[in-house]
Amino acid sequence: MTRTSSRSIIHVHHRGDRGVDGIMRLIELASHDGPIEAMLSAMCNEIVAITGVDIASVYVAEDERLVMRGNHGFPESALGTVSLAVGEGITGLVAECMRPVSAAHASTEAAYKYVPGLGEERFPVFAGVPLISGGAVVGVLVIQRKKRSFASDEVTLATALAAPITLAIERRKATALRSARLVGVGHGGSVVLGRAGIVPTATAIGSVPFAGLATEEISREMERLLGRLRDDLGRAIRKLGGVDDPRIGATLDRFTLALVDQRLRERLVEAAAEPSGLRSVAKDYARAAQKLGSGEERAEEIEELCALIGMTADARTSARPGAIWLTDRLGAVVTIVAIARGAAALVASDSASPTALAIAAAAKLPIVTGVAGLFSWARTGDLLAADGETGTVLVHPAPTEIERLRRERALPD
Repeated sequence: MTRTSSRSIIHVHHRGDRGVDGIMRLIELASHDGPIEAMLSAMCNEIVAITGVDIASVYVAEDERLVMRGNHGFPESALGTVSLAVGEGITGLVAECMRPVSAAHASTEAAYKYVPGLGEERFPVFAGVPLISGGAVVGVLVIQRKKRSFASDEVTLATALAAPITLAIERRKATALRSARLVGVGHGGSVVLGRAGIVPTATAIGSVPFAGLATEEISREMERLLGRLRDDLGRAIRKLGGVDDPRIGATLDRFTLALVDQRLRERLVEAAAEPSGLRSVAKDYARAAQKLGSGEERAEEIEELCALIGMTADARTSARPGAIWLTDRLGAVVTIVAIARGAAALVASDSASPTALAIAAAAKLPIVTGVAGLFSWARTGDLLAADGETGTVLVHPAPTEIERLRRERALPD
């Protein structure tokens, strides 16, 4: 008996496949910020590339009307100006019946609605797909070409391509519900745009980053984390240059000593293996400072150090370069590390220590403090705009606000 063996062949679909590349690009575009017209028009460009049609348009449901917010093929002036009522024209019919609709010669259909100046009569072959979310129509995707009726499989493809567009519109509507204008106290600096990165407290971290590790593994990991923080300190010192402020100098000295303090390191390793985690170290130093009636500043710095160790251990941390770091109360140690790691700004729901403000000012890092409701509105990864002069923090600013900020303050794209 002959045994035939078959070997499966794995094929990686690299770049160059127009259809695959286009669909992946559509999914990527669905999470983009900026003007909705730019985002949806970019998605229309991809749909044209995938399907080979002449025209692709996205109409968004706004106040009982369908407004063209994305397009490839028509004049740019059509965006935001062409609109139809639900049930008006073939596009309105798509929204009304909540099913795909196609026509070989759209202008000959009774439902056809002529739009002056658009020129769509040159592209009579029509297919429209409803964009449905939660049982309601949030928009319509329309594709058009000059010749050849759309086959059933082409309408099926258009229906599939509508999914990331629906996601993009859903996401934009959801973030609009959480848009907020928060006001705090500005301490200087420009307007910056960035994603929210949360700086956790030592209490919140606990022992999670070290769960399941043996003592030797914790010791090695702790040395790695302290080494990373020593690197941060070195970068911050270089960025601060020759700043001549005794408070800043004293803080940098204390931070340096803490990072090489063998007894503190041993206590951190011991605490990391305990259920209470790193917060127990912060509590010990706080109790000692209270008992002795001194050393409160050092106790606060050790608490920040514990929080930063836990944050550095978490590969998923959102407090990344270019992010706007959010914290409850801002101290000097977090400010030093934020400078080293390229934070765009620091925003605190409570206050900031005088030394933290001095360090940020020396590094020209925008700071806003006393922002009531900060953690009620802002979440990890949210788009924020922070104005270090006025103390204004915008959560999910509208596309028009982003464009205005970019023009007025020369923000980068």
